[in-house]
Amino acid sequence: MGKLALGLDLGGTKIAAVVMTTDGEIVGRGRKRTILADDPEQTAQRLRRTAEKALAEAKAGWPEVGSVGIAVPSPVEPATGEMLNAPNLRWEGVQARKLFAAAFEREVFLENDGNCGTLAEQQFGAMKGLPNVVGFFVGTGLGGGIILGGRLHRGLHGLAGELGHMVVAVGGHPCSCGNCGCAEAYCSKAAFGRQFRRLIQRRGRPSSLTQEVGDELDNVRSRLLAKAYEAGDEVVCTVLNEGAAMLGVAVANLMAALAPDGIVLGGGVMQALGKELLPFVRGGMARNLFALDPKDVNLKLSRLGDDAVPAGAAHVGRRRGAV
Repeated sequence: MGKLALGLDLGGTKIAAVVMTTDGEIVGRGRKRTILADDPEQTAQRLRRTAEKALAEAKAGWPEVGSVGIAVPSPVEPATGEMLNAPNLRWEGVQARKLFAAAFEREVFLENDGNCGTLAEQQFGAMKGLPNVVGFFVGTGLGGGIILGGRLHRGLHGLAGELGHMVVAVGGHPCSCGNCGCAEAYCSKAAFGRQFRRLIQRRGRPSSLTQEVGDELDNVRSRLLAKAYEAGDEVVCTVLNEGAAMLGVAVANLMAALAPDGIVLGGGVMQALGKELLPFVRGGMARNLFALDPKDVNLKLSRLGDDAVPAGAAHVGRRRGAV
């Protein structure tokens, strides 16, 4: 079987881990909630415990692990391998790679989460074999990744692929990054939470979410969003449909800039409600698309689901660790 590759996804809501064989088969999984109140050292230990959960399912131990890759919600500086900015974790100036290496007692390799998800879909999933691919991943934030000529495009300081911070509405909703009108300010669980709060608490619109989560509207779990959406909750349907349409604007922008062979939509929200939201994404795209027939755009939902980002991290770790 050879050395195993361990991949982790550190998100604003959850930590996910996979154990991958040399032929790309996932043989173990682990999952824990992210505790935003934890300090970085506590989060590093939580990452390790999630990894050990995946190893236990794989019936494997640390001696069999050849590489560790960790997907983070931040650009990663290629020269140092360090995180640059992680607003969804509320971290500033954290030397995460060094911290995680100490927790795992071995070298680790960091990569942006959107890059990892896009890479996994291009290697193993919905975009397998296509040389030019763009990915959008809707979770706590809106991650993205760009593959050109079969290789990740990282750009200056690793900032390429921060597609959630592409402006889709000048002077629009405020974003966690400090700008206004970013795609992430419309299509992410953080953005949905702000809109829920505005409609429910300020405008008095009724919603089943108040019974499910009370005032905790900022990062509602995807399964609860799906439950409310499928029940026809007017607030949830309005906010998510509008967010999906704004994601479509971002897709149209990427088609004008890069015209890739395919665009994949993933993340927890799309895994839970992709089939329902895809028509709204397509609609927003079609209304803003330049020159192309919307039918010619290869826009697909993720095939790997929750495995995409940690599987991409495992692949990155294996390649950089030369295992």
